[in-house]
Amino acid sequence: MGKFSVILALLFCLGTAFANEDLRIADSCYAARAEKAIGDKANKKNAELMTAKYKSAMADPAVAEQATAGYVKSLFFTIRFVNIDKSRRMKTLDAMKVDCEEAYRKYPKNKEIAHVYASIISMWGNERGALTSVKEGVASTVRDVATAAEDWQVLGRAHFVLPYIPLILSWPDQKQADKYLTMALKQDPKDLYNYFFLAELRFDQKRYADALDLIERGLARGVRTSFFLEDKRGRWHLKELQKKINAKLDKK
Repeated sequence: MGKFSVILALLFCLGTAFANEDLRIADSCYAARAEKAIGDKANKKNAELMTAKYKSAMADPAVAEQATAGYVKSLFFTIRFVNIDKSRRMKTLDAMKVDCEEAYRKYPKNKEIAHVYASIISMWGNERGALTSVKEGVASTVRDVATAAEDWQVLGRAHFVLPYIPLILSWPDQKQADKYLTMALKQDPKDLYNYFFLAELRFDQKRYADALDLIERGLARGVRTSFFLEDKRGRWHLKELQKKINAKLDKK
């Protein structure tokens, strides 16, 4: 019996070691997620390895929450930066939505998981269309998850882009979008998307000078080494919006 207990203990230790090694490999893949990128498209093999290793590490209770947060972040990174065939994109997004829902149910207080879940379901609702979005309660889910996590970027963005259907939905609301996107920029002035999302709202409000000021402030921040692809894409969005505003002003 004693020998059997020792064997079980060794097997447990080995399993924990492998799971933690999976987490180490996954984290190293995430840190290197911009390497071997072509333009703003990430290396598919690195993304697949990163996702697989995070999923394996989730089996270890000692690192399960950390690995789960990494797993959903790798899913979000994949849908944004890996070149996925258009015919498979919606199916991929459906699967990601399910995985993120499960992760959020397990760890509702984890802000990284909440951010990805709210972002993925908002993206899913946009791509599925207004009727499906309303039927599945996307707006209320995003509101509840993002509010609980104090994730003002996702909440403000959802108020701006999710479908509004008069008499059926009282949400989203552009005044709330303004409030939360302003809060998001104050919360994290390093994130270029906080400048872009608020500038896009200002453009929609025809506040062109304010939008251009936000764009210039965002571009002045440069690119963070640890967020190379994200900031590179963010700068592209800012420059495209800048061109759009200047072209509109030139016509006046």
